[in-house]
Amino acid sequence: MQLDVCINLLLTITGLVQVVTAAKPQMVRISGPDEVVAGVSTIYECSAFCSRTCYYTWNVKEQSFPGSKLTLTENGVDNFISITCTVTDEDNKHFVSEVRSVTVINPISVKPSTDQSVLHQQPKVGRSFRLTCDGASLPVTITWLKDSAPLTLDSRMSLSPDNLTLSFSILKESDSGQYQCKVLNGSASVISKAYWIYLGYVIITLTGTNHAEVGMQSEYTCEAQCGMDCTVQWALHAGFPRGRFIAEGPRILWTPSDIGQTQVFTCITLNPGAGNIGQVSKTVTVVEARPHPKPSNAVSTKSSVTVVSSATLLMLVSACV
Repeated sequence: MQLDVCINLLLTITGLVQVVTAAKPQMVRISGPDEVVAGVSTIYECSAFCSRTCYYTWNVKEQSFPGSKLTLTENGVDNFISITCTVTDEDNKHFVSEVRSVTVINPISVKPSTDQSVLHQQPKVGRSFRLTCDGASLPVTITWLKDSAPLTLDSRMSLSPDNLTLSFSILKESDSGQYQCKVLNGSASVISKAYWIYLGYVIITLTGTNHAEVGMQSEYTCEAQCGMDCTVQWALHAGFPRGRFIAEGPRILWTPSDIGQTQVFTCITLNPGAGNIGQVSKTVTVVEARPHPKPSNAVSTKSSVTVVSSATLLMLVSACV
């Protein structure tokens, strides 16, 4: 009898141990701020409840770091990053992950120097121009980058003694690109926000009638030729057109519904880095439709209701810029 009791007790204890061992980590939590400053080290800590021993692994930008604490020092290249803490049990059978999105504040930026004339604060071929590494507190080591690579100076370029200012005696089209300064303070490195110099050509063509007939479809097309990669995007600065409206990339199809309304279509040319590098607008007035002969086999139809394509949603956002 006593042996049976011992056996049952042993089975019960064994079963409990198996149940506890099989449990997943619970209450995984990341402690630390939602914002960090580039170049400043910040500590994050991961905690969890495990049946026996917790094992922690951090994952940041496809790199792994063991331990429950993570020291994060960002260089300012990314505006947002994700940090992931993965907790596993002692038997490495179960794991639970927690993700935290972190905003990176970069205090360093490249800007046109304010000590140059207003005329020279916009880059233009044939003019002098100066850029400043803004936000850097001396003493630090500063180097300059163009298109993410170390900048090679030529006879038209020079740096101030502290490397804070980059000067061009005369700008050329070949100077177009993305400029950044890299600030090294001890072991902490910060790469500034970028400033784009765009000195290439932009040719924008916007076709379409200035007088749209009510109830009749009009087509507007925008084309751009650029010295660098560029795309076109529509903006509606006079409100959303009334009637049937469809936007398909560089083309607009509009069938206005009200006589007398005025609509302004603006085509903006964008470069991925330089942003808005040119735009052209067309003002369209809705007039009464002229008589149009119908084919003998034409079938009379009612006017279509307003149609808004997915591309139009993007345009509405652009209209607010």
